[in-house]
Amino acid sequence: MAKKLIFVLALLTLTAACGSRQQEANMPHPEVVDCFPLGSTAELRLLSDGNLSQVELYYGSELQELVGTANTDYFRTDKGQIMLDTITDTALAPAYVLRTYDRSSTYGAEVWYVVYPYRHNDPDGPWNLVKIPDEKPTLQSVGQYIR
Repeated sequence: MAKKLIFVLALLTLTAACGSRQQEANMPHPEVVDCFPLGSTAELRLLSDGNLSQVELYYGSELQELVGTANTDYFRTDKGQIMLDTITDTALAPAYVLRTYDRSSTYGAEVWYVVYPYRHNDPDGPWNLVKIPDEKPTLQSVGQYIR
């Protein structure tokens, strides 16, 4: 009886594992929707799968940092271009703010990312990518996250 129970449990576990792999295979993968050069060797790549906003920071051809948030989309201009704001009053070189919005928020929650170089006046990087933990950030409030 114990052997039958172990066999059934093993079979159920295998079936559940195969089902989740099938589900993962059917999920869309994020695709690059825009790129922003940050210097001669650094690049910010923006990806989306229709639900997820994913931000990737490349230094040379190597992925340096990656962050994303589900159920968000990028703010865009009237022409459909993704907006990347510039902050010039930092102790470092200019920093950039990428803004996304929460699709399901009833009060306008946003998710912002700040991109800035590690060293003063070194636009070639390496760069730092920070997800702002505020629900309604402003351009004035993001300066505290730039170190």
